[in-house]
Amino acid sequence: MLSVKGIEIRVNRSVQVEGVFGNEKQNHGYTRTRRRGIKNVSAEAMLELIGLNINKLFKFYETNSYLKFWVAPCDLKPQTFKKPSAKRLSKKGSKINAKIYKNKQA
Repeated sequence: MLSVKGIEIRVNRSVQVEGVFGNEKQNHGYTRTRRRGIKNVSAEAMLELIGLNINKLFKFYETNSYLKFWVAPCDLKPQTFKKPSAKRLSKKGSKINAKIYKNKQA
């Protein structure tokens, strides 16, 4: 998940899902489920999403264009983290130990 592709997936995941739900609510009038029970609600949601995917497929064939939301910027680099230093970790440990000792005293 720290690679370039992983960063793309994380960024796109939230944007894509919100757009789908917004589109369903606004353009298709899907505001609530019309069934009860986990199985029935799941089936209804799956049918709704299958219809959405079929709609996308027909749009793709009609316009003959490819969606490019998976294309990463050219200058995107893998995510890196600073290596922990022993000095910083020992300071953090001494602060935690001081708090524990102070709470035991009280």
